[in-house]
Amino acid sequence: MINLFYIIWNANPEIISGLPPRWYGLLFALGFLIGSYIMRWIYKLDGRDPEEVERLTLYMVIATIIGARVGHCLFYDPVYYLSNPLKILYIWEGGLASHGAAISIILGMVIYSRKVNEKFFWVMDRIVIVVCLAGAFIRTGNFMNSEILGLPTESGNGVVFAKSVNDILMFRFDGRVDEINFIKRSGEITENGVPITIRLKYGEGVGVDELSENNYYKSNVKSYLMGYEGIRNHIYEESDKELDYKLFKNGNTYYAEIYTIGIPRHPAQMYEALYCLLLFISLLSLWYFKRESLKDGFIFSIFMIVLWSLRIIDELFKENQVDWEADIPLNMGQWLSIPMIILGLIIFIKTYPSRKKL
Repeated sequence: MINLFYIIWNANPEIISGLPPRWYGLLFALGFLIGSYIMRWIYKLDGRDPEEVERLTLYMVIATIIGARVGHCLFYDPVYYLSNPLKILYIWEGGLASHGAAISIILGMVIYSRKVNEKFFWVMDRIVIVVCLAGAFIRTGNFMNSEILGLPTESGNGVVFAKSVNDILMFRFDGRVDEINFIKRSGEITENGVPITIRLKYGEGVGVDELSENNYYKSNVKSYLMGYEGIRNHIYEESDKELDYKLFKNGNTYYAEIYTIGIPRHPAQMYEALYCLLLFISLLSLWYFKRESLKDGFIFSIFMIVLWSLRIIDELFKENQVDWEADIPLNMGQWLSIPMIILGLIIFIKTYPSRKKL
């Protein structure tokens, strides 16, 4: 029986192979672009100059990138980055932290509000609306990159992230294989995962010595499935069983099928994208219908309380980013969320009881 509640995810992070931009970069940029249009609309309805949004967006972009990168370096691997400070600039190597971005955005908006002589909390009440939307876009980009992985669901439901399996096998076959597909397969769903087929298509005209290729699967391919962490995290292969596979020819093209078990994981990136989107809709509605009666800072407080509370819950479904997090009661993302929630509660208490004076 095929379980319809899991998917196999093998998306290419590149929109066009070998060429920029990647999906993550495009979605990151779209978050700011669409957010700036929404902010122009908000500024117009609030009687402010919509052209001022260009400067606001510039502050936001700079604050987000610097804060996210520095936050990741200092929160998750301070010893390495303080010993190699130039590596902090290597943003293309990956590593961004949303908590660092949040802190930097708050500081950036303090500077911006003073620069334009605007109330800080008035600015933050509107900025957090589009921050939620940008968060939804960015987490969708993480999903396209198959990064920030969730924990195994230990059921037949979830997402089998196959991209790293695809990349490692393509590398090990060294140009002999043109294409790899991952296909759902009928069979028993066990506590170890769900049955899948890995289908490898050899290049047209690639000469295959079937005897030597069969020996390669029995010895080398089996060891790849069990030896590489990037495969082992997503494929369950029993050590005491021979590799279950088939090598065959269709026309002039050789194919191979490996029958194995995929490990479904929580799509934690999309959990976060979904609640960011819902929070965006909720805060935008709150601003639109209630802005005249709310005190400055109230919408910001709701954002801080709800977003970071959900982040603490979301972390329960994620793999730790660094090994040392397993030795502490809460992971770094959860610890960093707590002061954000406390700050939100303080602002909420100060802004909720009284109404904005008209």
